[in-house]
Amino acid sequence: MTYSRFLDPYIDDIRSGRINHCKDQEQLIDNVLIPALEREDVYVDDEKIEEGLKLQRYFDYDLLEWEVFLFAVIVGIRYKERRTIYFTDIRIILGRGSGKNGFISFLAFYFLSPAHGIRYYDIDLLANSEAQVKTSFKDVHDVITDPTDKTLKKALEHNFYATLEVVTGLKTQSSLRFNTSSKRGKDSKRTGCIILDEIHEYLDFTNINTLKSGLGKRRDGRCITISTFGHIRGAVFDRQMEQNEDILKAYNPKNRVFPFICRIESEDEWDKPECWIKAIPSINDFDSLREQIEKEVVEMPYTPEYRSEFITKRMNFPIGNAETEVASWDDIMATNRPLPDLEGWPCIGGLDYAKTNDFVAAVLLFLVGEELCVIQHTWVCTESRDLPGIKAPLKEWAERGDLEFVEAPEIPPEYIAEWFAEQAQHYTIICLSIDNFRFSLMRSMLSDVGIGVGEDYSVPVKLTRKSDVIKVFPVINSAFVRHRFVWGDLPIMRWFTNNTKVVPEGINFNYGKIEPHARKTDGFMALVHAMTQLDILENANTTAPVFEPIVF
Repeated sequence: MTYSRFLDPYIDDIRSGRINHCKDQEQLIDNVLIPALEREDVYVDDEKIEEGLKLQRYFDYDLLEWEVFLFAVIVGIRYKERRTIYFTDIRIILGRGSGKNGFISFLAFYFLSPAHGIRYYDIDLLANSEAQVKTSFKDVHDVITDPTDKTLKKALEHNFYATLEVVTGLKTQSSLRFNTSSKRGKDSKRTGCIILDEIHEYLDFTNINTLKSGLGKRRDGRCITISTFGHIRGAVFDRQMEQNEDILKAYNPKNRVFPFICRIESEDEWDKPECWIKAIPSINDFDSLREQIEKEVVEMPYTPEYRSEFITKRMNFPIGNAETEVASWDDIMATNRPLPDLEGWPCIGGLDYAKTNDFVAAVLLFLVGEELCVIQHTWVCTESRDLPGIKAPLKEWAERGDLEFVEAPEIPPEYIAEWFAEQAQHYTIICLSIDNFRFSLMRSMLSDVGIGVGEDYSVPVKLTRKSDVIKVFPVINSAFVRHRFVWGDLPIMRWFTNNTKVVPEGINFNYGKIEPHARKTDGFMALVHAMTQLDILENANTTAPVFEPIVF
């Protein structure tokens, strides 16, 4: 069956297997695209697509087959009665080198043009850095101000006006603007289209939601995402990918998201040339790109540190650095299982911080059968010098109750002491594990609630030594691999863990920070302290006792 001369070639190449492709592409066509095209209330406007594709004459490149296909999906699939677009959210996930910025540039140019024809249809480009967001903006600017074909200059000047800050379509009075991760200046815009570049770097939805709130004021409002996979885990991209994969599994008549995903399907495909097109659909169209990737693969044995970057970004298959990561992301995500009722159960407390005017994190570690259950709490000093550089959604986590902000020059030690005292009303805290340096700053306040060194205290303190951490390292590694850790849906603990790296020390291993300021590890290190006393917990009664709350 035929649907459109602009859609059929790519559909046929995927369904016939002429192009090597990932399962996501088959699911996209079979479970999202074709069911939409076969609806009685939907049609393909080939004339509109053709009119838009004529604008290629202003560029020094033509769109590739997959780009023509996507352009047709974005522009041409419409409701019959209203003539409005069917897919309003386009998500394009490609391996690095596919030419995403060129496609963004063409789309933006089209939306400004008379061929699109919607007045005051403003386009907002959003990226995390100014250099990144200006790439496609500058492409459109240069097409208008310095066209390769000088005979087109007059027509361009008649239809567009470009400065270094904004590009305007004169006939439509539509503007192309760029935004960075700063929220300032995004409110009250009458946006027609949002284009999000490299969404894998976004840690929360704040800026995206602010821009999206401007959609709906113009006909054919769209949100277009173009990205590769990245190394930041548990943030916007991972949450969106979960939805994408659900969308691809089965047709949903209410779905208006079009997730176009290109990636290898297993880690061992990374060095197989016939599989590269799964991630980089443009690879057979550019000899220089294929030669560069071949070079990178040949050099990989001599640059092993690049392997993770290559497989994650080039091949669109996210992996960590197995030599330095505490645990794989899949193993970290396996902690997201419901906690059992722990009322009255014995537990080990753990406490860690670098400075009291930064982050302080506390945990309780329980052993329930084979499962190592974790409850945590974090305090964040609002005057921490590191806060401006931290892009994690701390406010969102505070709203969840996973952390609390302390508006003071430092986090008062009594806050931590009071938290442990409160927890002791619900759980049997066997001991508190903390290193000597940190305990010295907390000693007085902890003592006031019965926590200290010696037999006189109801909750004894165990001082952690470096040798204790080294000793427990393989135990923690095994716990992740065997999926023994359970701490529920706790993104801050996943963040703490993913920010920690393994540091070789001779024949042993210790833990360190991937980045000293913006990626905190306090919660994970509090867990490490607690894990050094696991043998005490193992020797305790691990069935819930008849519990009498400790009174301090």
